Amino acid sequence: MSKRLLRTAMVLGIAALALSFTGLVQAQGTSTNAPATAPAAKPKPQRHQYIGLITSIDSKAGSVIVKKEGAESKTFKIVEKTRYATADKKDAALTDIKVGDKVTVWYTEEDGVLTAHRIGPPASAKHTD
Repeated sequence: MSKRLLRTAMVLGIAALALSFTGLVQAQGTSTNAPATAPAAKPKPQRHQYIGLITSIDSKAGSVIVKKEGAESKTFKIVEKTRYATADKKDAALTDIKVGDKVTVWYTEEDGVLTAHRIGPPASAKHTD
C-alpha cells in the first residue's frame, strides 16, 4: 500500500469519526425529554401619577379617594408599604393627610386595583427651604 493511499484512508477515517460525533451531539441537543421552561414572569406594573383633592380616607378599609377637577374620582388601595408626605413633613403618616389636601398619588394598576405607593403634595406645593 502506498503512503498516499494510507494517508487518504487515515484522513477519511478521521473525518468519518468527527462526523459521527457531531451527529451524537445534535441528537442530544434535540432531546424530547427536555425540562419544561417556567412561564414568563409578569412584567413589572408601570407607575403612574394622579393629582387631585382627597375626598375620603378610610384607614380601616385601606383606601383613599382622590378627585381631579373635571374628572372622575379614583379610589386607591393603601398598603403597609405606602409612604406619605406633607408640605411640612417628608416622612409623614396617614394621619397627617387630611380630606381636602391637594396631593399627588404615585400608584400602580394591577388587575384593576390601583395601589398607592406614595401620597404627597404636588411638586408645586412642596415647602422649599
